[in-house]
Amino acid sequence: YMGKYPVIFLSLKGIDGLTFEEAIIRITTIIKNEARRHHYLKNSDKLIEEEIKQFQSLLDGKADDITDSIRLLSELLCKHYGKKTIILIDEYDVPLDKAYKHGYYDEMVSLIYSIFMQALKTNDSLYFAVLTGCLRVSKESIFTGLNNPKVFSITDAQFDEYFGFTNDEVVKILQYYN
Repeated sequence: YMGKYPVIFLSLKGIDGLTFEEAIIRITTIIKNEARRHHYLKNSDKLIEEEIKQFQSLLDGKADDITDSIRLLSELLCKHYGKKTIILIDEYDVPLDKAYKHGYYDEMVSLIYSIFMQALKTNDSLYFAVLTGCLRVSKESIFTGLNNPKVFSITDAQFDEYFGFTNDEVVKILQYYN
């Protein structure tokens, strides 16, 4: 897949704040920085003037609706490249953990749910998405609207070569150290 599809990459690791308002500022900054990585869209001859204005609002961190910002960026990339977009979201669970610790969990769950539903569920420009985090994906949480999530963890033998050590590597390490 490398180099064949437009990609949106967001790490939510830095989303923190003592208040919900502070956390929103950090989310907006992360989205703005990702939009800036695709600055060439400002000059795309495949986008209409209104779409370029919407893109400029992402660049300025003044999107009309933050919950639609990732979906909008994926739509613009899809139009520009003529290919659906891959969305990679790392540390998806960090904002929820921080919100829980600082007392605005319900507001953050609602926001993250809305962002994910727009970007991952009702998005015709999405090819596929990958979410990584430490908290297990639960169908009773922010993912209730997603109808086909697949959960892969470090205990899945299918992917053991990508997570930590393979069984063969563990045996070699144990033999080496007796």
